[in-house]
Amino acid sequence: MRGHVRACCEKKRAYRDFVPSRLRGAPELLDASIHGRDEDEGGNTEVTIRIEPDPRLSAQRKAIIETDYGMRDGHLAIASHGALVQYVLQRFQIDTARIEPRPAAQQIVVANLEELERWLYR
Repeated sequence: MRGHVRACCEKKRAYRDFVPSRLRGAPELLDASIHGRDEDEGGNTEVTIRIEPDPRLSAQRKAIIETDYGMRDGHLAIASHGALVQYVLQRFQIDTARIEPRPAAQQIVVANLEELERWLYR
């Protein structure tokens, strides 16, 4: 996993994640920015990502997945910030744009995908 720095991008006029190793050249150092941390909606919005076993699995397989991931009451609740949702899903190898045809291959899904949609890059 690479490190990221969250900052306001003057070119895109929005808060973005930057990978420091990809920055090249000497930065132009400016005075204090007018874009403070308080304006970063994605960085300030707390969300909960709910992961659950793929509903297409049998009850027995769901129980195994629940144990594998330490789920309680059939799901795993992950506290995050809106800006980090995509990274959390990548860490769990969940591709929200593609549903695996075989549930045994997918195993887990995002239960509250609709709530998180605004934080996903597509």
